[in-house]
Amino acid sequence: MFFAKIFHFLKGYVILKVAGNNKEKFISKAALSGYRISGIEYDGDEITAKMPLSDYRRIHSLPGIWKVSVKKRCGLPFFLAELTRKRAVLVILCLFVLTAFIGSQFIWSIDFDADKEVNIAKIESAAGDAGLKIGAFKHGLKKPEEIKNIILNRTEGISWCWVYIKGTKAVIRVRKSFIPPEIFDESIPCDIIAMRSGIIKRVIPQKGRSTAGINQAVTAGETIISGTFDFNDAKGYQVHAKGIVEAYTNHAKSGTYKQVYCYKTYTGRIQRFLTLKFYKWEIPLYIKDRIRFQDYDSIERHYDAKIGKNYYIGIGFKVNELKEYETKKEPISYETTVSFAQKELERDISHELLPGSQLISKSCDHERVDEETVRVTVTMDFVEEIGTEKRIEEVKVIEPKNNQSAGGD
Repeated sequence: MFFAKIFHFLKGYVILKVAGNNKEKFISKAALSGYRISGIEYDGDEITAKMPLSDYRRIHSLPGIWKVSVKKRCGLPFFLAELTRKRAVLVILCLFVLTAFIGSQFIWSIDFDADKEVNIAKIESAAGDAGLKIGAFKHGLKKPEEIKNIILNRTEGISWCWVYIKGTKAVIRVRKSFIPPEIFDESIPCDIIAMRSGIIKRVIPQKGRSTAGINQAVTAGETIISGTFDFNDAKGYQVHAKGIVEAYTNHAKSGTYKQVYCYKTYTGRIQRFLTLKFYKWEIPLYIKDRIRFQDYDSIERHYDAKIGKNYYIGIGFKVNELKEYETKKEPISYETTVSFAQKELERDISHELLPGSQLISKSCDHERVDEETVRVTVTMDFVEEIGTEKRIEEVKVIEPKNNQSAGGD
């Protein structure tokens, strides 16, 4: 009996469940046809029986219509098959983890946080010159401070920049300026100039000499702290100027507005397009991208897989959601038009400000152009730190003369 069980286990067998009115007929006919059946038991209205795997594979040739199903699979062949499936799953899981680990050592996406006036293409090009681009090996990148300096030096029109590395994602934040600042080595002589026009509030030279006084009006590009000194015995001696320059600045925006309020009414109809993101590749998970709406808002959402709070692994989904709407118009009062216009103009002015700007005062002037149109002007005064470095073009360093010895010629 023991060896028989071992033999059945090695060969494999199934436990059959036979139902219906002719279940006993199936058992007897299978036995008479040479099928090896054992362990026959009644289980309510059903019969269970054991059959070797080799016999079960040819049971379809048994004539007749029977209600037969497999209740359980037993033996070494099924155990090995299950083990193979589990091993395949384990191998796939290991390959996925290995791929995710290797992929996480590279930069697969770059997000830009910038004012709408900033040329993103130029920022991306400057970042690429610094080595920060799609597919870049993270451990071969320069430090964020070095990348930031390269972007500032090679991109016109920005005054502030910072770079963050979050797993496989890089984030570049920039703000525009009127005169692009340059970041120089401490050994390179430079002046501190005004990034924009204003009235000087205070100047604190840390290195160099002040050339502008309090309440003095300055224009963009004018030198505020000079890096050039004239001594009795050393004329044109130059240093890397440093200091703080604060000035009162004035910003004004105006525009004409109709006394009509336009608003959207969403119909509730939504169309979505799903895309799989796998490192730098995007795989559309839709067949047709035909848009069924005439007027719609497009919202793009990214769902990126990450470990912890900020460590992105480069895999995720992108959902482009289109929401249909209808545009409706209603007449509004003069005062309401002015209020809407003021908020919009103040928002536009805020995009021009340097980091750390402080509001001093603001005013709003308005006048009627015709029966339906209003002209609104918003003026705002701020205190801003307007100083930025500018390299001195011609470097003429004249060292102090050495005192001649008494026994000279």
